[in-house]
Amino acid sequence: MKVKPEQIERLVEQLMKTYRANDLMVAKAREDTIRTTIKEIVARNFQEEEAIEEEARKMLASHGGQVKGVREMDPYKMFVLIKQKLAQKRGFIL
Repeated sequence: MKVKPEQIERLVEQLMKTYRANDLMVAKAREDTIRTTIKEIVARNFQEEEAIEEEARKMLASHGGQVKGVREMDPYKMFVLIKQKLAQKRGFIL
């Protein structure tokens, strides 16, 4: 899933606001350092998911016509199944 930097910023802001409001974190570093770290982690997570999706698309395109019974299956369902299997294989939680 492609995510814009502004969307990541809003997500980080919402996380920080929620964590502070519910006393879920005790800051041991400066707030800007915490925000930057969270932003990097979230961006890396979305990049990894995008890489998994791209690999799933390539697999679907290259093997789509070779598997018996594939023509009857919904392409989107196949994409989701392949994506889930790839994510599980990599230890990535969707």
